[in-house]
Parts: sequence; C-alpha cells; structure tokens
Amino acid sequence: MTAIYWYFKQEVIRRRQAENLLRQQTDRERLVNQIAQYIRRSLDLDQVLATTVAEVQRFLQVDRVLIYRLWNDGTGSAIYETVLPPYPSVLGETFPEEVFPGEYHQAYSLGKTRTITNIEQTDVEPCLADFVKQFGVKAKLVVPIIQENRDSEVDATVAGSSATPYLWGLLIAHQCSHAREWETWEVELMQQLATQVAIAIQQSELYSQLQQLNAQLEQRVQQRTAELADANASLRVEIAERQRTEIALRHTNDTLQALVMASPRAIVMLDREGNVKIWNPAAEQMFGWTEAEVLDRPNPIGLNDQRSDYATIQTQVLQGTTYSQLEFRQQKQDGTPIDIVLSAAPLPDSDGQINGIVAVIADVTEQKRQAEQVRLLQSVVVNTNDAVVITEASSADKQGHQILYVNQAFTRITGYQPEEVLGKTPQILQGPKTDLAELDKVRTAIAHWQPITVEVINYRKDGSEFWNEFSLVPVGDGHGSYTHWIAVQRDTTERKQAEQALRQSEERFRSLIEHALDIIMILTPDDTISYISPSAEKVLGYAVADLVGQNLVEFIHPEDWGIAHDRLTNTAQYANPTSSIEFRARHHDQSWRILEAISQPIVDSTATRRVMVNARDITERKRLDEIRSALEREKELSVLKTRFFSMASHEFRTPLSTALAAAQVLENCQDEWSNSDKRLRNLHRIQDSIKNMVQLLDDILTINRAEAGKLTFNPTVFDLEMLCHQLVEEMQLNASPQHNLTLTCQGVVVPVYLDEKLVTSILTNLLSNAIKYSPQGGAIDLSLAFEVDQVTLKVADQGIGIPQNDHNQLFEPFHRGKNVRTIPGTGLGLVVVKKCIDLHQGSIHITSQVSQGTTCLVTLPLLTCQH
Repeated sequence: MTAIYWYFKQEVIRRRQAENLLRQQTDRERLVNQIAQYIRRSLDLDQVLATTVAEVQRFLQVDRVLIYRLWNDGTGSAIYETVLPPYPSVLGETFPEEVFPGEYHQAYSLGKTRTITNIEQTDVEPCLADFVKQFGVKAKLVVPIIQENRDSEVDATVAGSSATPYLWGLLIAHQCSHAREWETWEVELMQQLATQVAIAIQQSELYSQLQQLNAQLEQRVQQRTAELADANASLRVEIAERQRTEIALRHTNDTLQALVMASPRAIVMLDREGNVKIWNPAAEQMFGWTEAEVLDRPNPIGLNDQRSDYATIQTQVLQGTTYSQLEFRQQKQDGTPIDIVLSAAPLPDSDGQINGIVAVIADVTEQKRQAEQVRLLQSVVVNTNDAVVITEASSADKQGHQILYVNQAFTRITGYQPEEVLGKTPQILQGPKTDLAELDKVRTAIAHWQPITVEVINYRKDGSEFWNEFSLVPVGDGHGSYTHWIAVQRDTTERKQAEQALRQSEERFRSLIEHALDIIMILTPDDTISYISPSAEKVLGYAVADLVGQNLVEFIHPEDWGIAHDRLTNTAQYANPTSSIEFRARHHDQSWRILEAISQPIVDSTATRRVMVNARDITERKRLDEIRSALEREKELSVLKTRFFSMASHEFRTPLSTALAAAQVLENCQDEWSNSDKRLRNLHRIQDSIKNMVQLLDDILTINRAEAGKLTFNPTVFDLEMLCHQLVEEMQLNASPQHNLTLTCQGVVVPVYLDEKLVTSILTNLLSNAIKYSPQGGAIDLSLAFEVDQVTLKVADQGIGIPQNDHNQLFEPFHRGKNVRTIPGTGLGLVVVKKCIDLHQGSIHITSQVSQGTTCLVTLPLLTCQH
C-alpha cells in the first residue's frame, strides 16, 4: 500500500507539473500574442516597450526588467525599466563602452543569450560581477534584440548575399533578492519577446522615418508657403480644374469606349505583331468575323498581308506615319467584295513608344454605288434629249419661280443659252397660242405641291412655235419641306405632226379595212370580238352587229377550237407569230367554211393587250388543193405500187427461196434428217426466212398505216432507261460475239411520257441496222441523255457507213445504199423509224462516212402527261 500510495503521489505530482507546464506554456503564448497584437495595433514605441518590460516583470516575477539600448559610439543606456523596491533604478543611465565591450556584440548579434544563475559563479567576469552588484543583482538573463543592418541592405542585394544581423540592444531580466535558476521556457519567452520588440522597433523606426519625411515635407511646404501665397488661389483653381479634367477624362474614356462600340465605322486596333486588340461591332457587321474569332489573332482584313500594300502601310505606320482616306477593295469573310476607306495612325504608349496601330474603316460600297448612280443621273440629265429645268420652290412672283438650272437639251430645243434664262421664269417661253387653261392647271398643282403633266404651245428664242410636253414635280429636302421644282420638257412637235398623219392614215386604213375582202377582227383577252370588219357578212353571212360582243368560240368548230385558240391568242409562244393557222368557222347557214388566219398582239391606248386576227376564206382553194393532192397521191400511189410490187416480190422471193430450198433438202435427203446439226441448220433457215418475211410485212403495214393516218400514238409513262437496258441486252444476245453493245446515260433520269411501242420500234430498227451494217463487228454505242424539255437517243457504230450520194434518199421506202452488197435488208427500217419519230413530233439526224461508221441522233420532246 505504501508503494501504491507513493506511486499515486508521484503521478499526481507529475500531472500537476505537467499542468503547470501547460499553463505556463499557455500563459507564455498568450503573453507573446498579447504583445504581438499590441505591436500591430500601436505605432507608439515607448508604450510598446514600456508595456513589454512591465509584462515580462509581472510574468517572470523578477525584480528588474530593462531594455538596454546600444549606441553607435559603443555606449549604452537603459531606456525602459520596471524595478521593484527597494532596488535602485538604472533608467536613463548611460554606461561607457567598457560595460558591454564590442567583442561581445558579434556573439549576441548571432542570437546568443546569457543566463547567470548566481553572480558569484566562477564563469562570471569579475568586472561584470562588481558592476552589477552595485545595482543589487544576484542573477540575470540577457537576450539580444536583433535587426537586420539597414546600412548593408543595398550591398547585400547587389552581392546576392544575406543581410548582416544588427544588434539593436538587449532585453535583460534581474533577480536581486536571491540567486535564480533560469528555466528553458523563460529563455524562450524572452527570445520571443525580443523578436516582437525588434518588430516593434523596426515598425516604429519606419513610422519615425515617415514622420520625419512628413515633417521635412511640411517644413518645405512652410518654406514655400510665402512663395506660393500669391499662387494659392490659382493652385486651387488648377486643382479644381485637374479634378474636373480627371472627371472629364474618365467621362471621355467612357465616351470613347461607348463611341468605339457604337461607331458606325469599323474601329480596329492592332499590336506591333499585327494581332487584333480591339474589334468593335461595326467591324463584325462590316467584315463578318466576330470579336471572339479575331481577338489576339492576326488581322483578317489584310493590314498584315505581305502580298498587298497593307504590309507597307503597317510598316510605315509603326514608324510614325499617319494615313488618311486610303481606298481599297477588300473581301468579307464570305468572299463578298466591298470598297473600304481606311485611316490608320500609330498608337504610342505613355513613354511615347509606338506599340500598335489604330485603324478606322468605312464601308463606302453603297456610297460609291450611289456616287456612280448620281454620276450616271447627272450624265443622263446633261445628255438627255429632254430639256430639264430646275426652279426654286419659294419666293415666286407673278411671273413664276426663278430658273436655277437648264441642261444642254433646253438650249437645243429653245435656242436660249443658260445665262439668258437663269434668274428668269419659264414665262419667257410662253406666247399667244399658249393654252391658258393648261397653265391654270399648272398653277393649281404648284399651289398644292402636286406633280402635273401638260402639253402646250411654247415659243423658241427665234419666235418659232413648238409643242412642249412638260412634267412638273416638286423636290423635297427629306424633312417635309419642298425646295425646288423640276420640269422635264420634250419637244413633241414631230409627235403632234405624226399624230395628225396617223389620224389621216387611220382614216385611209379604216376605209381599206371596211372594203377589204378578208375578215379583220380584234379580240379581247377573254376571246370576245370587240371589232370585226364588214367583210364578215360577205364571208360568213353575219351582220357586224351580230358578231361584235360575241365570243369567238361560238363560231369555230369544236375540233379546231383548241389549236386555233392557242395559236391565235398566245402568239408570244411561237417563234413565227405571223405563220397562218387553218380552222373551220360556222356560216350563218350552218355550213362550215375553212378560214386561213394570222394574228398579232396589239396594245391600245388603255394599255390593254388585244389580238388582231386577219382571216381569209380558203374553202374553195382547199377544195381545189384536195383535188390536186388527190391526183398527185394517185400518181405517187401508182408509182409506189409499181415499185412496191417489184421490191416486195424481190424481197419476198429471197426468203421464200431460202425456205423452199431448205424444205426440199429436208424432203429429198434422208441423211439430213438423221444428222441433227444439218436438220437444225435447215430448220433455222426456214425460221429465219419466215421471221424476215414477218418483219417485212410488219414494216409494210406500219408504213401503210402511217401513210393512211391510222398509225396510233398512245403515250404512257414508263422508264426509258430500263427499256434501253432491256433492248441492249436482247440485241447483244442475237448479235455475234464480235459486236459489243454498250449503253450510257446522262442527265437526271426521270419517267417519260412517250409511246413505248413506237420508241421500241425506233431503237430496235436503229440497233439492228448498226449490227447488220457492221459485218466485221466492233463497238455499238447507245447514248441516252435527259434534258429539261427533251430526251436524245444516239446510236453510233463503226460499220460500212453510207455513201454521200445516198443521204438524200435515206427515208424513201426500199432504198438501200450502194455499198450494202450482199447484206440482206429491205430498205424500210429508217422509213419506219421516221414515221414513229414524226408521231412524237421529234427529229432524226444521221451523219455517216463510208468505212468509218454511222451515227443516228434522235430527239424526242418530253410530253406532259394529261390525266
């Protein structure tokens, strides 16, 4: 139990010691923080140092605490002290250098502290012991107050080494009542407080220096007060002006910034490298690049383009040259060209060095366009054949407004030179025959600021009369006020004479029309007859009054109305509007008369577009033409029949002879039946002969139906490209291996509205001819091209070609070229092709050279599908 008690007692002691240490440490830290906070809040060094020695004395429970200041001459003084009675005070005492010799300074300046537990201990110098005994000191603790040597700071900075420590003084604690063992934490506390004291001293010295500088400045101000007394008032004015200037400058800067942003002209600032530093909204709108796209990037508008004059301009501006109103052609971001006017100036910094360029750019594209337009208008005014007179709009006297300008045409028309009429009124042109009623209209229009056009008789300088048509219009200034009158005058004497002649001519032509045998009528846009000549009664039996106001459709045969209406009223759609059209018109006796008519558009005085139709009765002529045509057809038919029977008998005889021979061979030769190859060859001969006869009959029937007008035309919508592919594949299968058929297609492939059966016949005959007349084989090309309103088909071969003498007879039945030799054929293929193309209203063009091949180009119009 004694051991346990002892252990707990020791543990309690240790805990109390630890608590004491912790409390001492806390108090020590609180003291240091308190001193530090006080130093930060106060610039009064005396108060700081006095507080420090008082707090240290209280905290360490010593008899005396002092701050010992070392002077530059080696002496020292106790400048702050806290001492308990009855011990003597050393405050204010100055001690010689021997008290604290210089050899000790180095050690203390490096942070040495000295603790003396008992002044009688052996390591204490006798002189020091004798010195401190007179102040009752038994133990002492000395801590240096160190600062950096300010005299060495410049040298240390230059040399790159650290500053030399400067021993400002000492913080000393004395124990006078007894010897004292100094604790480590007490030494550390003194060191920390010495550091805080050093900070306070440095802070105070800086503050003192500032106060000294302020005092010196105040002294200088006071010295100059007398000199500046007279200028004081002006100085206040200058200060106020400077303040106003600064305010104005800030306002100007804000204004300039706002102006840059709101400027209608592009403002661009570049640095020396040509990178954009300012790019205002007007530049964005003018050139198309946004600020984010060009900021801190090379200038996109060519100021640093080495291939143009921009590079030279930039170099010279950076050398101090200012440019104004330079005109260039520049492209925007999207490539659109614009005309710009550039002003560029160097941008100096505060030291006067040029560190950039500022450019102001105006887009003068519209201005140049307007200037060109004004130039053209001026040219028009100067060179026009019409006289232009400009008068003032105010200060009118009884004679009218004074003339301010006349052009050359005015002199040419009137004979007056400009100097003879300027300042006078247009009344100088008026005379006895000038219509006063028309002049009253002019005065009324002028009074109400209204434009007017009148025509009157005026007089030239030589007194001769001329008809003068003039238009008078007021000119405003854009603010609602009228400033001038402009009169455009034209000499209409010749027109007046022409009108008189026209009236006379109209009377003559009316007489001719009234007595003409042809029907002359005028149609309105809705096909109403607005005029018809009296000859209509002789031709159709109707009175003029019965026809005027009636619609033309009521008198034309229903089968002829569509084409007749289209050709008579839509003359602008045809290349030759004067070409005639024939149609049947109903006579008053209900019979039908054949009329031949031409039409042309006319515009009357009301600007209404009408159609004039000239029609002639050709019923008798058509009857005679039909009789003549019938006779000619009979003759042609007789010749054709003779030729047909001759050619048909020849063409049918050849395949019939081949088939008969093959049949006889099969009948008479038993071995032909036994030999399968021979049997098939003879059977193929019979089949081929029959196919040739069938094809010949088909061609003859096709031509016969076409001649009789019975070949039907049934267009449908189909895929022409697919049809061409199919025909090429089929023809390739039937052709020899030496023939190579190809198909090419150009343009946008669209469904066509054509007669598929007739198109198949066209392509089959052309491809068959190309294969047939290329006995040595070779390439046969079919080209298909789709265009806006038509489709073209081209078949080209490398065969025997067609002699030049045969080109004019290509489309005659049974005609064949002289160089076909033994190549079988009927001479009907191209005739069938031509008939099929004609039904489509298309065309065919054939080019050929002997031994070099033939090219057939077929053009078919793309019809519109009618549902």
